[in-house]
Amino acid sequence: MPTTSTPLAPVPDAARRLHERALVFDAHADTLTEMTDRGYGIDAGPAGTHLDLARCAGGTLDAQILTCFVHPADHAGGYADRVRALLDTADAQLSAWPERLTLCTRPGEIRRAHRAGKLAAVLAIEGGHGIENDLDLLREFHARGVRTMTLTWNNSNEWADGCGDSGPQGDEGPHGGLTARGCEVVAAMEELGMVVDVSHVARTTFDDVLAVARRPLLASHSCARALRDHPRNLHDDQLRALAATGGVIGVNFFPWFLVDAKTASLDDVLDHFDHCLAVVGSEHVALGGDYDGLPSTPAGLEDVSCLPRLTAGLLRRGHPPSTVEKVLGANLLRLFDGDADADTGADTGADTGAGADTSADASGVPGANRPGVA
Repeated sequence: MPTTSTPLAPVPDAARRLHERALVFDAHADTLTEMTDRGYGIDAGPAGTHLDLARCAGGTLDAQILTCFVHPADHAGGYADRVRALLDTADAQLSAWPERLTLCTRPGEIRRAHRAGKLAAVLAIEGGHGIENDLDLLREFHARGVRTMTLTWNNSNEWADGCGDSGPQGDEGPHGGLTARGCEVVAAMEELGMVVDVSHVARTTFDDVLAVARRPLLASHSCARALRDHPRNLHDDQLRALAATGGVIGVNFFPWFLVDAKTASLDDVLDHFDHCLAVVGSEHVALGGDYDGLPSTPAGLEDVSCLPRLTAGLLRRGHPPSTVEKVLGANLLRLFDGDADADTGADTGADTGAGADTSADASGVPGANRPGVA
C-alpha cells in the first residue's frame, strides 16, 4: 500500500485549483531502481516507496524525469549493463500502461501527454560512469530514450570529478575538474540533444562545464548551500551562473541537504525555494524531489501525492501564482519540451528541448547557442 502522509491542514481550494491547472513536472526520481530491485509495477508501489501512477494522479504530477542510477560500488564492472536493466524496466512499464504512461523524447510530447491525461516520462542516467567512458554507449542510451545525464554521481569517473571525491567542501577532485575527454562528453551530449545535468559534480567540474557548454544546464536535484553547507548543494554564485545559461535548479527534498539534522519539514523545503527564487528569479527554479531515492522525507511531503501542499506553501510564502506555475513545471518544460510553438502535434523526429541541435532559438530556451563559448 502507499505510504500514509502526515496529517496537515487541508490544501486551500485556490492552491489546489492552481496546482491542477499547472503542468507539474519533477526533475528527479529513482523509481526505476526501486521497481527493478523490488520487482513491482508503476501502477501501485509497495510501502516505503514514493511514486506510482495512483499517487501521481493524487498529487497531480504530470511529468517526471525517471533516472537510471548506477551505484559505483554495487555495479562495478557492469555499469552499462545496469543502465540497460533499468531501461528494460522502463520499457516494460511503458508497454504495460500505454493509456497512463508515455515516453517523451521530442518537442511538444510532454504537453501532448498532459492533454491526454498520461504521465510524461523523461529518461535520465545518474552518474556518467554509466557510459563506461564510451561515447557509443552514450549514443546507444540516447537511442533508447535517455535525454539527460548527470556528469558524475558523488564519485569521480575517468573524465569528471564528483563532489564526494573532492574533499570536505566538494571543491576539487583527482582531475581538477573536467578533463579533455569530459569536454568531449559534454559536446556529444549537446550534439545528441541531451541536457547536461551538473548535480553531484565537484565545484571545479561545474566551473569547467560552464566554460564549454553551449546550452542551458540543469542541476536536477540540489539545494542552496547558503542555507545548508553540504557539498551536494550549490553556492549562490553557482546558482547565478546556472541561471545565466538559461538553466534550472530542481530543489531536492532530502532532509540532510535541507538542514543539518535527520528530519526536516515542508517549511524547510520552502526555505530553499525562497532562497533560490530570491537569488535567480522565477525562471530558473523547479522541483527536484529525489523521490524513491530518499531514505527519509520531509514531514508533509511523504510522497508525490503531497505535492499540492508545496503549492499551497509557496503561495502562503507570498509567491505570485505565475511564479508558482513556473516552479511547478513551466521552467522544466521550457528546458525539455521546447517552446509552445514546438507543440504542433507533428512528429518531426527532432530531439527534445534545450539540447536539440537546431536553429539558434528552436529550443525556446534563453541562453541556447550562447556566443563566445568554445
